[in-house]
Amino acid sequence: MKKIILITGAAGMVGSNLISKYINKDFQIIGIDSLKLGKLKYIEPFQKKKNFLFFKLDLSKKIKNKKIENILKKNHLYEAWHLAANSDIQSGINDYEVDLKDTFLTTVNTLNFINRYLKKNTKFIFSSSSAIYGNVRGSISENYKKMNPISNYGLMKLYSEEYIAQIANKNNFKTYIFRFPNVIGDNLTHGIIYDFIKKISYNKKILNVLGDGNQQKPYSDVLEIIKCMIYIKNKKFLKNINYFNIGTNEKGIKVREIVDIFLNKTNYGTKPIFQKKKQGWEGDVLNYSYSTKKINKLGFKFKLSSKQVVTKIIKNSVKLNIK
Repeated sequence: MKKIILITGAAGMVGSNLISKYINKDFQIIGIDSLKLGKLKYIEPFQKKKNFLFFKLDLSKKIKNKKIENILKKNHLYEAWHLAANSDIQSGINDYEVDLKDTFLTTVNTLNFINRYLKKNTKFIFSSSSAIYGNVRGSISENYKKMNPISNYGLMKLYSEEYIAQIANKNNFKTYIFRFPNVIGDNLTHGIIYDFIKKISYNKKILNVLGDGNQQKPYSDVLEIIKCMIYIKNKKFLKNINYFNIGTNEKGIKVREIVDIFLNKTNYGTKPIFQKKKQGWEGDVLNYSYSTKKINKLGFKFKLSSKQVVTKIIKNSVKLNIK
């Protein structure tokens, strides 16, 4: 009997980097992705491995796949990492069905599909988001009750958390809900750096920036995010539902600073043009900060600051020239 690691959103930034951590270990990995935002090239290095199977599936619809079912029936679902979601928050503002389908229904359908295979010793790991908090001042803990998401993405992540909690308590399996900061790293599929590179590839003279540039948020490297999740999920907890704010414990970096670092690295003499309005788009969180004391007490601290992470990833991404 094999230990199965199931990863949804496998071809995304977090998913593909997570696979690299498991691929050389004694696990059978099942990767699922719709490839709406995920990229097949990010998982190509794993395709020839015997212990990796990839399935292109739209998890916003009811899942029917006999091959996956047969694997789960005959083996032990050791861990299920639910990373699939709409990561393009702006698209969800323009069309509420985007996050209803790709953020919430992907959660419902994934759990409904694997429900019978979730045992007491199975771990379910969910990538939630700081977007569930909305615009907040001060350092907020996981126990904060006044959630006020200002985007459909944040709202559907919050609904997903609640749905997962109900199923986990009913079926008595361990769930780890990680609330992400802004995550960047190798294999970008979206976000400010990704957008800047696309924009400058079309026009090197000017860089149109969404918002007035004073938005301030914490950023973390995807590799540190994954290292943290693996560290925390290997801890023993009495509760079935465990919530964690993860990332660097600081106020973050302003968009204007990111622009300066980016233009310094690209070195084209590009002129940045900021908008007069504060928000880059409806649903854009202007600033937030949350407490990471819980993971710190468990023995994990992020090493890189937001500025260090942004500088590192811009340097790597510009060099790779994302397309």
